[in-house]
Amino acid sequence: MAQNERYRDRMDLSEDSRAAAETPANEIRTALETLRTSGDLSVSAVEDAIAAAGLTGIQTLGDERAVAFGAAAPAGGCIFGEVSADVLTVEIGGIIMDGGCLPAVGH
Repeated sequence: MAQNERYRDRMDLSEDSRAAAETPANEIRTALETLRTSGDLSVSAVEDAIAAAGLTGIQTLGDERAVAFGAAAPAGGCIFGEVSADVLTVEIGGIIMDGGCLPAVGH
């Protein structure tokens, strides 16, 4: 069973790539915290906040209650996490085994 979930595992990320992602990750964290506390949470608002940090390859899953997100980091890897009225996580890591920053819907 564990092998069936390997596509969700993240690849290793170099320290240089991780360091390059710190600034945009902090910008995203600040913007999403503002969204989270304002009550204006939506998929498009999350995508706009990530794009404003200069990231591309944005993926989102969710609705106005909670949005999981991922985007290509500047020097490889991903900035990913989740935002809802109660929770905000922003992480830096490698791409997942099947490519991209979030698992495809329906896997």
